Amino acid sequence: MIKKIVIPTDGYGLEDHVIKYIARAFPFAEFDIISVVNTFERGVQLTTLLYKEMKDGAKKAVEHGKNILENEGMTNVKTKVLYGIPSTKISEYAKTRDADLIAMRVYSRKKTVSVQRLGSTVRDVIKKCSLPVLTLAEECEKLPIKKVLFATDGTRKSERAKNFAILFSSYFKTDLEVLYIKQNKNDMEHADRVVKNAEWKASFLDVKVKKSIEEGDVVERILEYAKNNDLLIMGTGKKFLFWHSIGHVTQAVCTHSPVPVMLVRCMKKRWEKRISRR
Repeated sequence: MIKKIVIPTDGYGLEDHVIKYIARAFPFAEFDIISVVNTFERGVQLTTLLYKEMKDGAKKAVEHGKNILENEGMTNVKTKVLYGIPSTKISEYAKTRDADLIAMRVYSRKKTVSVQRLGSTVRDVIKKCSLPVLTLAEECEKLPIKKVLFATDGTRKSERAKNFAILFSSYFKTDLEVLYIKQNKNDMEHADRVVKNAEWKASFLDVKVKKSIEEGDVVERILEYAKNNDLLIMGTGKKFLFWHSIGHVTQAVCTHSPVPVMLVRCMKKRWEKRISRR
């Protein structure tokens, strides 16, 4: 299911934990290590010397990433240096390569809970790209992936993520926990319907589902449940309401989660066909 993975890097070593995790979590995949020379940096005069330095830095970055993968025993590795706006080039490259996943690091904000920023490149990749994006804030050794948490608000934007979570759990033979967090006391009927629907759909692919309904602060509850799982899957809508409800939740969870967070906006056609046959 996850056969091609694109991993952007800037060569400063901040993505090393992401590269190692991806290699260990998906050892049979093809890996593309890419680095983007930002030729549209605001306030920066791109002199010949600076351009050469940026180009050389990008080449060193992809070689560094490749070396990490090879040290992890990976052999199917490609490298590429791109030029332009990072988020645009990352999204375009992943689409051209027909990748299944983009893996990126986010800044860990555990000591500054009030600050919840993904970083502009990560945010823009999620907005522009239809592929799942995995974010990882810190080193994670919860491998192999055996327990997946799917956090849902029961809306349409969560539907594709639900289908993805079920397919992922089926393919990798994991347990699946479906978490719904009520925002008011009268929400119980809807919450029960949402988690039961996920359980029913997962049963066709022989995926064991644990149903969880909670109330309280959405971010706190998701992070609490994430501690007892190996991977968290969430959905994002087409309009990506980044500064409203789920957007706030997405940013806070990604920057504080102890496990990788996989954000799903769309489903690839071959994945949709598989789930629709059930």
